[in-house]
Amino acid sequence: LKFLSFSIIREEKGVLKGNTEKEETVFVITEGKCSFYIEKNLIGVMKRKNVFEEPPCAVYLPPFFEYTIEFEKKTEICVVGCPGRGTGKPKFLNSKEIKFRRVGEETYFRNITDIIPESFQAEKIILGETINDPGNWSSYPPHKHDQDNPPLEIALEELYFFKITPPTGFGVIRIFDESQDNLFLIKNNELVTIPKGYHPVSVVPKHQIYYLWALAGEKRELKPKVHPDFNF
Repeated sequence: LKFLSFSIIREEKGVLKGNTEKEETVFVITEGKCSFYIEKNLIGVMKRKNVFEEPPCAVYLPPFFEYTIEFEKKTEICVVGCPGRGTGKPKFLNSKEIKFRRVGEETYFRNITDIIPESFQAEKIILGETINDPGNWSSYPPHKHDQDNPPLEIALEELYFFKITPPTGFGVIRIFDESQDNLFLIKNNELVTIPKGYHPVSVVPKHQIYYLWALAGEKRELKPKVHPDFNF
């Protein structure tokens, strides 16, 4: 990918210190509890049982910010970055101020949580979470956003980080366009990058699939194009 970076912090207890360097960075907790400090000041306490039972909280930091994370228990944090100039402001996003949406119909119902929506004062990143209903599809109808053709489509690359419950289940993502057509098996804690193409996701019956999604491009605007065969 040209814009997005992704990493995971997993700690039991202790302290982690870091610097966002040249990237605007979003920290999303998936489980555990920790205190998050920027420039030695507490910005907030992040805690979450797991992604399926509790909503997210997150921290947004511009480039070149020092941070310290103090872990109280086994914790996992997803870290998404993108090169930035430093025009944003640090912010702790608690679960109460993050907007939730219920979308879809028939067999593609899902819950979407917009953590860093277009309205948020970020530089390039748009980020959120999706949880499919058991056995359902999402990212449906199949859509893409890999060409600049405003106002119909704006180019954005994307990544998905997946979790499945029960964790022994599996899902499938199809990434396709006129030049490629690939099916990828999704198991718990898989990461899939989507530089181009349509990308619907499904999960087997009696299981739910979660994914953290992040997008970035030259223009920070969601304008996907639905595949003509599925644009009912």
